[in-house]
Amino acid sequence: MLSKLFDVSINTLLGSPRKLICQCCGMPLDDSITSKEENGMFNEDYCKWCYHEGKFRYSNKEDLISYCSEHMADENWSSEQVRTYMEKLLPTLKHWK
Repeated sequence: MLSKLFDVSINTLLGSPRKLICQCCGMPLDDSITSKEENGMFNEDYCKWCYHEGKFRYSNKEDLISYCSEHMADENWSSEQVRTYMEKLLPTLKHWK
């Protein structure tokens, strides 16, 4: 209830003892991008881009990898490097196990 009242995650209330990452895409989480349930409670497992109001945006790994390959690539990290990284990372995350 305190988390909802102050609009901060339980992790923040406890002094951020855990480094949270989205269990769908691997994005580091802070309160500004942590997803919320339909009732407004934080869901500390996912970012707001992968999980919003009780629904997952990505139904399969390939859609997520394709999106990340396109949007995370830059002059220092090619689309193919992003793809390789995501293909190794995703199977380690709770959502894709």
